[in-house]
This record gives sequence, structure tokens and C-alpha cells, in this order.
Amino acid sequence: MSVYEVLTIVLIAVLATATTAAIYVGLLNWIGAVYVVRCASCRHLTFASANAPQGSCPHCRHPVLTHPIHALHHPRSASQVPVVNDVLHY
Repeated sequence: MSVYEVLTIVLIAVLATATTAAIYVGLLNWIGAVYVVRCASCRHLTFASANAPQGSCPHCRHPVLTHPIHALHHPRSASQVPVVNDVLHY
């Protein structure tokens, strides 16, 4: 097999896994086990066990893990990555 055939099979497997995970999260949301809510401080979507905005999310607590490219370009302020020009207003 060529490299392209292997990459195509890997891409199909990754997309199928992501789709299956999304279906299960949707079903868990439907029965009330997991909710998709917005973070109260940064307004990003996060998972929660209660249907209420969370005080913080992984994006707020671990900005270097969620924005590694930004952290590489701004090494001094890697622990405080702000959400600039967030167009979501609620």
C-alpha cells in the first residue's frame, strides 16, 4: 500500500471515532448526564454535570495546553493567555 492509502485509512478511522464520540456526548446530554455549557469567565464551551455556567474551564485553568502555538510565541505570558476580541456576547 502506498502512503496515501494508509493516511486515508487513518483519516477515516479518526473521523469515525470523533463522530461516534460526538453522538455519545449528544445522547448523554439528551438524558441529562452531561451538559455542554459556556464558561462564566471566558465564554468557551465546556462539559459540566449541571446545566449552569461553570466558574472556570480547562481553557482558563491550562491556557498553555489549549493554546500551545500562542504560548510558543509569547513565552513570558504563557500562563495568562487572554481571549481577545471574543465576538460572542450574551
